[in-house]
Amino acid sequence: MTLTSIARRPLRAYLLWLVLATLLPGVIGATLLFVNEYQKGRAQVERKTLQTVRALVLNVENRLNKAQAVGQTLTVLDAIEARDFARVHQQAREALGLAGGGMVMVLRDREGQQLVNTAVEWGTPLPREPSPQLDKIFASGQPAVSPIFTAAVTRQPTVSVDMPVREGDAIPLVLSIGLQSAYFGGILAPDALPEGAVATIFDAGGVIFNRNLRPEASIGKRVTAPLLAGLNRSQEDVIDSRSQEGVPVLTHFARSRSTGWGVAIALPRETLRAELAEQLAWVAGGVALLFAIGLCLAWLIGGRLARSVQALGAPALALGRGEQPRIADQFYVRETADVAAAIQAAALLLEQRSNELSAKESALRETHVLARFGTWQWRLGSHAIEVSASVPHIFGRELPSFAEQRGAVLSEASWEQVRSLTAELARSGGSGQLQLSARHADGHPIWLDYRCESVHGADGRVVALRGTMQDVTERVRAEEALRQADQRKNEFLAMLGHELRNPLAPIASGAQLLGQASLDPARVQHISGIIARQARHMAGLVDDLLDVSRVTRGLVVLAKERTDLNAVVVDAAEQVQALVREKQHTLDLQLLPRPAWVLGDRKRLVQVVGNLLHNAAKFTGPGGRIEVALGLDADAVTFEVRDNGIGMLPGELERAFDMFVQGERTPDRSSGGLGIGLALVRSLVELHGGSVGVASAGQGMGAIFTVRLPRLADEEAAPGADVPAQPGATAGGLRVLVVDDNVDAAQILAMYVGAQGHTVAVEHEPEAALSHAPAFAPEVCLLDIGLPGMDGHELARRLRQLPGTRDALLVAVTGYGQEQDRVNSAQAGFDHHLVKPVDMAALEAILQEAPAVLAARRATR
Repeated sequence: MTLTSIARRPLRAYLLWLVLATLLPGVIGATLLFVNEYQKGRAQVERKTLQTVRALVLNVENRLNKAQAVGQTLTVLDAIEARDFARVHQQAREALGLAGGGMVMVLRDREGQQLVNTAVEWGTPLPREPSPQLDKIFASGQPAVSPIFTAAVTRQPTVSVDMPVREGDAIPLVLSIGLQSAYFGGILAPDALPEGAVATIFDAGGVIFNRNLRPEASIGKRVTAPLLAGLNRSQEDVIDSRSQEGVPVLTHFARSRSTGWGVAIALPRETLRAELAEQLAWVAGGVALLFAIGLCLAWLIGGRLARSVQALGAPALALGRGEQPRIADQFYVRETADVAAAIQAAALLLEQRSNELSAKESALRETHVLARFGTWQWRLGSHAIEVSASVPHIFGRELPSFAEQRGAVLSEASWEQVRSLTAELARSGGSGQLQLSARHADGHPIWLDYRCESVHGADGRVVALRGTMQDVTERVRAEEALRQADQRKNEFLAMLGHELRNPLAPIASGAQLLGQASLDPARVQHISGIIARQARHMAGLVDDLLDVSRVTRGLVVLAKERTDLNAVVVDAAEQVQALVREKQHTLDLQLLPRPAWVLGDRKRLVQVVGNLLHNAAKFTGPGGRIEVALGLDADAVTFEVRDNGIGMLPGELERAFDMFVQGERTPDRSSGGLGIGLALVRSLVELHGGSVGVASAGQGMGAIFTVRLPRLADEEAAPGADVPAQPGATAGGLRVLVVDDNVDAAQILAMYVGAQGHTVAVEHEPEAALSHAPAFAPEVCLLDIGLPGMDGHELARRLRQLPGTRDALLVAVTGYGQEQDRVNSAQAGFDHHLVKPVDMAALEAILQEAPAVLAARRATR
């Protein structure tokens, strides 16, 4: 049982959480909306309060301007100029009464002596009251509002609006309108202020001059430090501060730009919080009600869901035990009922899949056995190696422990390789691959593709090794065979170069000698004979290569006929007489006294016997003996080619008929050849339904090649026997057109044809040949196929369309000699196909038959 640290809770709990999670965003959103609306309302209150403050500041400024206007009026009284101060006192009282009261007029000279004071009756002694404000007015000559001070006569906090009294350019007196706090009392009326607000009027220095709350205790004091700091920062603002009583408030203030006087309205924070708390209480009550309803519904619904889910437990356990689950009708939720039905269907599918998996595992085991493939696993610290059931089939026995495999199953070197690799992977991890040499239980060697990788535990350390092994003996052998074939191919290319240079040397030397002017006719004839023989030798090499290519690609079509093998052996012996005489061999032909009939291609069978005789003569020293013995039995005709030459080693016997394989050679390569003769022999014999083998007692003991062919009964007739061609009439005086872009080849061919008494024309381009043909009217055309611009096939077709060459004998002279090349030339209209270098005897026979062929064609028109 797997332990886990995950806390598991009932479905009801998750449903309750779901309700909470569903409602919580709405609650948060509503709260944020409420706070936003509250903030908007508060901002609106701040704006309105600040507007009220501005209006009150304007009212204060108007009151000061009114006092200044009254004072300016009084400064021009005639009684002042007449120094009738009693009348000034009377007139000032009357004017101030008309202005609304709350004002006192004081007239002072430069020493500060009060001359008139409407606060007391005329004649009352008045004090001397000098001040810096008074000196400022005399000095500047401009009206100004004084700071708050205590009046010497009334002993009340007072502020004065001071104005100079001008007499011409002189200012002998200053008239002051004294204002007490009552003058501004109407400004701070309750109906002009927000509910619960504390309003304060202060002068330019921040000293309180009037206040709607406890004015007697506040007038003459400075505003609080936070408000004073705010006054120093800006003309108007809203700040958090405390009132004179120490109550937290939100203060709105503004100041007059002209007088510096200002008004502050402070709203208690408790009032704001109470308003917010009331609204929040309503929101919280609504949220709590929603939560309660949601939780109740979640509890009821969760109970049904839980019972439906719990009812799935029994079917799931039955599915795990591999039993058919029983589904009870206990599901209140459609989805759980669907799951129960799915569990029941899954049980059926699992049973079906289990059967299929068992069948596939069985097939996989059989495939592993057939592929000789197995798997293994080794847990570190254990001596036992777990292997798949197919591994014993690879070795032919049960696999012992790794220590016991040393020398018995794995070779010493391979065992060390495995030990080194597994030790490295157990230490560092990773993977690796080896090719191992092992021994099967029956003793034969096998090769293994061995792969290994490390298995890591939860802590990252290597805890085991696992891998695969596969018998790759066949692949290793194929790779070795491919390597040997590649080596033989390289040897063949070297041999081919040598064999082609051998005839090219006398041909090149003879061609240079023929260019000398002092040669007599006999020497010319001798040199020409050498060149002809070497050219035939080169043509033979090329023909052998082409034969091998055609045979291996299945392009050779045998012209089978009833053939006596005695005659085949005689013909082949004639072909090698020159080599036999040259090496002074004794050639003994042991023929049968009666015909040995086979169904075969006579030309190809002569080639088979000739290749075997040529091979025997080549590898038999001078004065040696070669025998050919024929034999008959009920089903086959056999012949053996025996020699007492250099013989063959066992390894050479196994690959004697492989392509490009030759026996040991001396450095001068006097034996010659390309190593394809015996390969061609085997291919041709097998095409005839026969077999060929070789035997040798060892090096220096000679060799015996045995060919076995199906026998044809004496009374059987060979289907499709060829009818020998009748010789044609002797040619003479033909017009022959030679077309070849190789100038030397065209000239040599023209010289040979001209030497036979024929009229020859030579062209090197197909267009020139077409232009010359109507005038020359050739009877025979010798055409190269690989011409520039227009190939020989197209040239032949166009010559057939011209009236003068319609019946001409067309002969293809080309380096292309494959069977398909001959078919292509025939389809283009050629009568004959000669392969370069041209067999002059074949060409001469064609020219001899040409008159009869041309006469027959003309007679049919």
